Amino acid sequence: MSIANVNGVNLSYTVQGSGDWLVLIGGYASSNWQSWGNMLLELSKSYKVLAFDNRGIAGSDVPDYPYTTPMLADDVLGLMDHLNIDKARILGKSMGGSIAQWVTLKQPNRVQCLAMTSTTSRLDARAKKMVTWWIATARKCGYEALFPGELTYFYTADFYDKNPQLIQKAEDALINVHRPIEGFANMGHALIHHDTADLLHKIEVPTLLICGEDDMITPSAHTIEMARKIKNSEVHIIPKTLHGVLSEKPETFSLITEFFTKNGSMR
Repeated sequence: MSIANVNGVNLSYTVQGSGDWLVLIGGYASSNWQSWGNMLLELSKSYKVLAFDNRGIAGSDVPDYPYTTPMLADDVLGLMDHLNIDKARILGKSMGGSIAQWVTLKQPNRVQCLAMTSTTSRLDARAKKMVTWWIATARKCGYEALFPGELTYFYTADFYDKNPQLIQKAEDALINVHRPIEGFANMGHALIHHDTADLLHKIEVPTLLICGEDDMITPSAHTIEMARKIKNSEVHIIPKTLHGVLSEKPETFSLITEFFTKNGSMR
């Protein structure tokens, strides 16, 4: 683990592998770099991978003021500057995809291609209520009460029945990470107020969108609409899955690796 001071905030990061650069941007609940798990290990076999803790969680600083997705995108770009990364492939999951949209909009010349899973350009009213409830539950009852309930939005009933140990492992990982409530609330503010819906047409880099067909947090209809607005995009809606599509259907990971392969070497 290394530390870089970016925009006055110390950010914890790791670099693994060799080759062309790939930057991973985590989601809301999974903003720590360790949450990438085996995906980080697999990607580092083909790329030089930067993964990091967003401000507000794990080994990064936790400034206590409302965050925004443009602010979090500036953190990504600042880390890229720190590591002399001129251009990279970008993979963002959930809120990480929202942050990646701003990275691409701010400095499109730094993005070779963009992959996003279970993401949004603007939360609908129901999802905003969800995030507000998550923050309130964390404040009043703690993460031990929040995350076992929140994960029920991520996986199907069939997955719960067949994989109780995996579910318990996922709950424990979310509960045990260093997650000050101020950081969780301020990241929630960024997600609730994220809005690139009217800017997506400006994204011109090759873009991949993946979403679970039954996702209640970032609905598949919204993902299809995002793909319609992004000129050079492809979209994959995965049947019988929710927000945790990559975990429940790990075979969909090949869609990401194939997308990165076909979108060329930067050497």
